[in-house]
Amino acid sequence: MPQPVSVQICTLNEETNIGACLESVFANDPAEIVVIDGGSTDATVEIATRMGARVLSPGRLGLGPSRRLGYMSATTEFIAFVDADDRLDAQWLATMQRELTAGGYSALQSCLRVPKSPNWFSKGWNQYFMESVRPTADTNMVGRPALFVTAALQGDLVEFASLDEDTHMSRNFELRGLRQGIGTAIAYRFCEETLEENVRKWRSYGRGYRGFVNDNPDRKAAIIKHMLVTVPVARAWRPVLRGSVTQPAFAALMASNIVIGWFAAGRLHK
Repeated sequence: MPQPVSVQICTLNEETNIGACLESVFANDPAEIVVIDGGSTDATVEIATRMGARVLSPGRLGLGPSRRLGYMSATTEFIAFVDADDRLDAQWLATMQRELTAGGYSALQSCLRVPKSPNWFSKGWNQYFMESVRPTADTNMVGRPALFVTAALQGDLVEFASLDEDTHMSRNFELRGLRQGIGTAIAYRFCEETLEENVRKWRSYGRGYRGFVNDNPDRKAAIIKHMLVTVPVARAWRPVLRGSVTQPAFAALMASNIVIGWFAAGRLHK
């Protein structure tokens, strides 16, 4: 029997990723796969449709509203959020569902790794994921890929922001007293491999954090600590012990660009 899960993938010009992603999702035998496309001008929609996904094409709503459109349309017991650059092994969904149910979770994130690559940024991301996304019985932050109880997602009418929408969603779950954790299943993610791409990504993190703090001022100290201590220090020293001696440089680049994005967003809000 198919897993009672709607796997949902938000896309924008992902023709080089969506095919392999969908293949890995289909191998997990979910009840349905939904692609919510943000207005791709390449062959993303054509590939997804041809492969058998249900495609929603709302245009550029932004990531938060696009996710909401997808999960509000679901009728399955569970919903999984997966990105187009993620690859799942054939037991990922079964493992996630088993651990979510056993732990009484409303949301359970997967561990992440980066496929083996000689690229310096890919190696840096892999070490970062090893430190930042480890199996945890309880957490207040669930990113992607992740599995959710559908009723928990549909049980609140909050519109989540387009930037850093997973942080807003996790905060909402926390305030509602819903259990969140990180499971043992591992997904693989292809990450940005150039300085320009990574700078753009990291600065978007900073803008997202600023927006999150504007909505949740009580979390300002925790977010500032995350940017200035957790990212550049706490998540950089263990990789050095594993032989990744340049990880502090990767972490410093990440943290400094997150801070730049934070201050840039602050100027826009003045």
